Amino acid sequence: MSRYETTRISETSIRGRIRSFLQSTKRIIKVATKPSTKDYWLVTKICLIGMVILGAISYVIQLLFSLLAGMLGF
Repeated sequence: MSRYETTRISETSIRGRIRSFLQSTKRIIKVATKPSTKDYWLVTKICLIGMVILGAISYVIQLLFSLLAGMLGF
């Protein structure tokens, strides 16, 4: 097999992959629907709850380390 044939086969493979990707993307776009306002609010609430939880955890860790540093005299 020559170098040209190897390159040609890999190009065909790449074209096939791109074509397959585009076909599956087209299928997904046809099936997908726009989320409702209820869905947006649910995602917003989940994100806010996660941010509050992470903030509380980081605050507690910071408080513990500052108390520990005060006790040890750092």
